[in-house]
Amino acid sequence: MFSLAVFLSLPFLPVLGMFLAMLAPLPLVHLVAGGRSSALAWGWVAALLVGAALVTQQVWIVALCVGYLTVTAWPALAVELWVRRPWSSGRWVTALTGGAFAISCIFLVALFYPQQPAERIQAFFTSAMTESRALLEALSPAGRGGEDVLSAAIAATAYLVPAAVATYVAGIGLWLRPRLRLLGIARGTEPFHLLRVEEWLPVGFALGGLGWVFTTGLVKWLAANLLVTVLGLYLLQGVAIIHFYLGRRLGSNRWVRVAVMLFALQLPVAVLLVLAGLADAFFPLRRGAGWDGGSGS
Repeated sequence: MFSLAVFLSLPFLPVLGMFLAMLAPLPLVHLVAGGRSSALAWGWVAALLVGAALVTQQVWIVALCVGYLTVTAWPALAVELWVRRPWSSGRWVTALTGGAFAISCIFLVALFYPQQPAERIQAFFTSAMTESRALLEALSPAGRGGEDVLSAAIAATAYLVPAAVATYVAGIGLWLRPRLRLLGIARGTEPFHLLRVEEWLPVGFALGGLGWVFTTGLVKWLAANLLVTVLGLYLLQGVAIIHFYLGRRLGSNRWVRVAVMLFALQLPVAVLLVLAGLADAFFPLRRGAGWDGGSGS
């Protein structure tokens, strides 16, 4: 129940909830560290939410159930699977991200079919923004065409919801990974600067890119979100490459890590890091000198 209470900060506490909800899987992971299944804690909560959804037939309760399973239960279950399999950190983060992407896509398609999920989500966002006129005026860029810019931003956000969910869950995994050893789980001990995502990820990159270019409708939407999710993982690998060449002294400084992340999120830099991460999958860029011991994340 504690994990559910912490998760509820995500929909009900603006901005701050995004950070608090990252703590929600911890009680479940603690069970895994004790040799028990995390399903003992999240299973009955999910059953309760499903029962409430069936009785009330409210879409928001269904969304709450799926959100809890994606953000809280799935990371704990992924840790449980990792304990049983000798995966690298990169493979685990990729599996965690891919699972969250699949859950969000299945839910949105099932909820809105045969309509396009992106169109329905955009309509919901637009309606919510219109009802809050003060927020709409605050977010609208000043000057001519400001409303068009905001509408384009809303449309892009609505279109990429599955990729955003997958990226958020990946962030939860990256936060959990270095703390697993503190709970007694012998996983995620590799230093962050050596992180390398799943070696088969280029297949996802190719499928997402080709699907986005050559298909239409629902398939195009799925392909575009897959492509963005894969690019996010390659961005993570590009950030790891930067940490590799920073070395032990700079790489272990938390303020340097924050600065690197802020620097990496700038659009031109992000594109270069994605390309570096993609190139590193075929031609290793972290070889020879340049690392003097490294540091964990």
